[in-house]
Amino acid sequence: MSPVDPEIQSMLDALTAARTDPPARVTLEESRGIYRQQYVEMSRGPDGQVAEEILPLPGAATDVTLTLYRPASASGPLPLILYLHGGGFVLGDAKAYAKQSARIAENCNAIVAFLDYRRAPEHPFPAALDDTLLAARWLTENAAAIGADAGRFALMGDSAGGNLAIAAMFQFRAEKHFKTVTLLYPVTDFRPYAGLADHSRSDQKYATGYYLERPAMEYFGRSYLGTETALAADPRVSPLAAVDVSGLPPVAIYGGEYDLLRDQGRDFADRLKAADNIVSYRCFDGLIHNFMQQAGISKASDEAFRIVCQETKTALA
Repeated sequence: MSPVDPEIQSMLDALTAARTDPPARVTLEESRGIYRQQYVEMSRGPDGQVAEEILPLPGAATDVTLTLYRPASASGPLPLILYLHGGGFVLGDAKAYAKQSARIAENCNAIVAFLDYRRAPEHPFPAALDDTLLAARWLTENAAAIGADAGRFALMGDSAGGNLAIAAMFQFRAEKHFKTVTLLYPVTDFRPYAGLADHSRSDQKYATGYYLERPAMEYFGRSYLGTETALAADPRVSPLAAVDVSGLPPVAIYGGEYDLLRDQGRDFADRLKAADNIVSYRCFDGLIHNFMQQAGISKASDEAFRIVCQETKTALA
């Protein structure tokens, strides 16, 4: 067992010191603003120029958009990555992820299509998933029009976005749209947070003090599912509850040692392997949830970022 990366520990200590008792009351919009500000401050942007273009998603609600990030120096049809963001289905947006998205595009030499899906609690399940499936379908059918190669199409999602990526992978498995799927510290089981299953070892050990905490997961579950707690057993919400996980594209799953979701990612990898899928699992020592975000404040997180991008780029070659 490795110690928490010192630069990450400094960040955790600062967050702990800033807490108030009782906790300050903030509105939903204030929470979203805080998340956005922290994400931008901790992220690291690209080294070169990356073009950005915002498109409304045809057929979707008016506030659902795709933001395309394209390396300015690239030419010819590029690989395509549909990126699905985290934030518990409640937080996160294109502005929060702008630096990270541009850097992923640069490091993977690909077009990154960042989906601003509808968020809970205003839009509970299955709104975010419906937007994800619509975006995946539209990008498959219109890849050439945006300068992308539909034959080199990947899904990439972090945390709640990883959950959406898995559901899309299940939905389109027969159509074989995706060349590879990259899952970053994904949520693969909401049942423990709805009282329908036991908590994993990592969920118990790292429930508080490591950035993402169990009370937040319970709040995200209530926001996404509303009063329908039985929905937590739906495989579209908890992929670990799926009966059939065969016939999937190659999957790479990445976790952090001190993330309460660590075991969920590992257990899902084991399920996929048992069903004869091509899958890799890698847990980064000393890191926590959202290490891709923390590339701007931690050398170890930055190295993990580079590894994720390099392996995704190789899978799309």
